[in-house]
Amino acid sequence: MARVAVTGRRTPLRVRRSWYDSPWRIAGQALSSALVIALIALTVALFVVPKLTGGTSMTVLSGSMEPTFAPGDVIVVKGVTTEDVCADVRVGDIVTYFPEPNDPTLISHRVVGKTIGSFEDGTDCRLVTQGDANSAVDEPVSPEQVRGVFLYGIPKLGWLRQWTGDHVQVLMIAGAIALIGWGLWSTLRRPRTRVYAVPGTGPVTTPDVVPDAAPQAPDDDLRRRELELRERELALRERELDFARRQADR
Repeated sequence: MARVAVTGRRTPLRVRRSWYDSPWRIAGQALSSALVIALIALTVALFVVPKLTGGTSMTVLSGSMEPTFAPGDVIVVKGVTTEDVCADVRVGDIVTYFPEPNDPTLISHRVVGKTIGSFEDGTDCRLVTQGDANSAVDEPVSPEQVRGVFLYGIPKLGWLRQWTGDHVQVLMIAGAIALIGWGLWSTLRRPRTRVYAVPGTGPVTTPDVVPDAAPQAPDDDLRRRELELRERELALRERELDFARRQADR
């Protein structure tokens, strides 16, 4: 009895290369993720938190509070009502207030003292403030002057925010160019692929007849069954091909 070996050519299989196959792609993906996380964190810190607390964020312009915060830092303050100043603000807190009723400039200094009593404006206290870098205290501050209490600061971000505010058009043009460039690159670039040769996926060729070998192992029965199954598959394939030829001749 002859043993039939079914042979076939190797068919190339194209597999798209994943981003994690390249260290440069991994670094780029990590950098992109870090930038996105940083932008989200800054958005929350500068806009969401002040909005939720009824406060605001502002850029420090003088060095009167160094080293707590310096010029160019951004500080975030939470809002406080006039009625709550005397009860909520304590010595050691940093408050943001108007120095004069008609002066729009805000000052952020530390509370170093508080006087309780009845005053002409109907409030119950006066705050004594002083900059950490100053040697003298400020004029007493009425609760009506206070606009917020310091929450946290972000170093040196104020200069960036000031620059972006002065160059909005430049940033918009640069962003538009970047988006267009990204779109063109994503559209025109060819995906990198790897080619693998997968055996046994090509069309079945004419079977080769291999002479029987001498009995070798107890699994000869299993091999015979496999051989019979393959012979049946080949016979069925030949019938299908013959049927297809007949249909084509008609």
